[in-house]
Amino acid sequence: MTATHSLAEHSFVVGLAPHILAELAALVARREFAPGEVIFREGSECDDLFLISHGHVAIDVQVPGRGPVRILTLGQGELLGWSALLGSGPMTATATVVEPTTAFSIPGKRIRSVCERNHEVGYRIMQQTALTLAHRLTATRVQMLDLFAHPNEQLASP
Repeated sequence: MTATHSLAEHSFVVGLAPHILAELAALVARREFAPGEVIFREGSECDDLFLISHGHVAIDVQVPGRGPVRILTLGQGELLGWSALLGSGPMTATATVVEPTTAFSIPGKRIRSVCERNHEVGYRIMQQTALTLAHRLTATRVQMLDLFAHPNEQLASP
């Protein structure tokens, strides 16, 4: 299976024009991650964008007085490390693999370069990212409501 064909099945790129998909496929590397593997840590630099094709990755943030708190779990078809599109700052969460995971990795510098050179590609990528972040914000909000509704249960969890 070609990188273009395999990438075309990812929900982040569904609906993108074939020439945009081909340009993105030229940038990707397929990565395999084992359970417990940390893809990036809160406060560290990570300039890769990941499109998860199989598996699950937990997103945790450090909460003063409580330690790491899981705010979201990402799975098939989701975007991880979106800040690579902006090229700025340290990661704001830790991403840890929950089960065997396969993802497409795209170097942030390369995808930013493509977006700057080809504004159609840039617009489509940023549009998909904005949609993803809108869904993620809603999901995180629901998770946080649940977390604060039952604080004692979360403290008892390992």
